[in-house]
Amino acid sequence: KRILTSLALLVLASPACNLSAPTAPATTPPLATAAPAEPPTRDAHPPALVKGFGLSPQGFPLDYGRFPDFLTEVASMTNGGVMWNGAWRDDVGNGADAGRIPQAAAAIMQSAAAYTFTPSVVFGWRTGSTLHLQVPTNPANDWTNTEARRLFQNMLVNFATTYQPPFVFLGNENDAYYAQDPADYANWIGFYNDAYDAIKGASPGTLVGPVFNFERLAGAGALNGWSTPYWEALEAHDLTKVDVVGVTVYPWLNYATPEAAPNDYLDPLLARIGSKPLAITETGWPAENLGGLNPRWETSEAAQVTYLARLSAMLAEKDVRIVNWLFLYPMEDPGGSPDAWKLFGSISLKDSAGNPRAAYNSWLRFAP
Repeated sequence: KRILTSLALLVLASPACNLSAPTAPATTPPLATAAPAEPPTRDAHPPALVKGFGLSPQGFPLDYGRFPDFLTEVASMTNGGVMWNGAWRDDVGNGADAGRIPQAAAAIMQSAAAYTFTPSVVFGWRTGSTLHLQVPTNPANDWTNTEARRLFQNMLVNFATTYQPPFVFLGNENDAYYAQDPADYANWIGFYNDAYDAIKGASPGTLVGPVFNFERLAGAGALNGWSTPYWEALEAHDLTKVDVVGVTVYPWLNYATPEAAPNDYLDPLLARIGSKPLAITETGWPAENLGGLNPRWETSEAAQVTYLARLSAMLAEKDVRIVNWLFLYPMEDPGGSPDAWKLFGSISLKDSAGNPRAAYNSWLRFAP
């Protein structure tokens, strides 16, 4: 049986992220932890390598009461970063608020100024095969919707103007949409190009790029039944309008043990993007067998330690701007033990009691 995979910051992002597996209820972190509405000026140039996490305070997604503690902890780490991966609008289903900056996206930027970490944002627009592009004035739910395109771009310009973000990623694991609808994917590329120009006009220092999943893109997900590559999803882009290539990387979809992942694992991608820098927007290895899943890959804290060493070898001497381990704290079962929790819930560097896992100190030293 093929194992479905979310490859996204599932419960933290609004449902417009790419979620192929059943998802837990979306929960927005409390906004009271944000800085004042006018954040102080931050260094426009983030560190050469940002080492971050998705939003994952202890107890999430059931409890966000320790959200400030999470931000403080990440900010205490050298070159710490936090990624927000969510919908381009808060009213995901209907789009009545389309064109306004999502509240959580604004909050993470304001918090970054207050807590001093490097933020990155991913604006999604689909949940699995379901798009979220319809708006009250135009019900077309694809990239032919000119009104949605206008509102989405207006939001991006406002966001870039207000916060001058270091990184903005457009769409999450977009290769999945190429596989679903290559004709409309061409319309998506047209929107991406226009949005790229608009963001750069508002914030020239912002690095802008798309996000792909490496294993599906390369057809390198043998343990998940993925053997067909979709390089066309990348090759459809004009790389002059890509500052940084975002990619989620989960080699356990292809190899049963981290030792089996070769040093040149990412080379098929690197060969295609030339001198463009890379951002690993999500990665990690599961530490536990959750919910009796009994997967075909190793799940252990020792495997996490080994994977970090393998990842360091994969990225040695490469131009990498971000590496995000998926979670700092594990994802709690949101109810019903969905596949997303079973697959990704233990990809964290601390356990549910808050104790560092074996790979925690390796992560603090991680410097490929």
